[in-house]
Amino acid sequence: MDHVVIRKLEQLTGSSRAPQIAYAVETRDRPGPAHKNGAFPNDGVWIQLRGGLFVAKARIELCWSGEYSHINEVRSRTKGSPLYDLIAFWGGRPKYGYAAVASLRHESWIDPFWAGPRSYGYEWVLLDDDKKRSSWLEGKPPPRTKDDLAKAFEDWKATKPW
Repeated sequence: MDHVVIRKLEQLTGSSRAPQIAYAVETRDRPGPAHKNGAFPNDGVWIQLRGGLFVAKARIELCWSGEYSHINEVRSRTKGSPLYDLIAFWGGRPKYGYAAVASLRHESWIDPFWAGPRSYGYEWVLLDDDKKRSSWLEGKPPPRTKDDLAKAFEDWKATKPW
């Protein structure tokens, strides 16, 4: 099964050579798709920037899902990764609820492409059937907005040459 993990551009980590997303995370006040269905070793993960630009891919190494009584319980599962230190990523999340945290491996940038429907705020989508897979991964034209997400992504990568 494949998954789509959606992040804001400012929540990306890594360098121009390779992403260092390290973890896929879903936190919700009620069980979400990843919490209910899980994620398993070697499942594929596509990284999409909020706005519709797919920029990276990875594989699941191991996934934990469960309930939490404080967001720091979820955050502690990412200790040692750049995600742990991204305070903006952890702010505004439900203080207690349901979570899934999957460690990622074999991360790589891809040639960016536009795809996917509106996510309605989700940060993790399971592509559990052919219809969902095609609606999320078939390319489409870039949105007509004043913000150029593709350029912003390339600019971000240019500032991370190491």
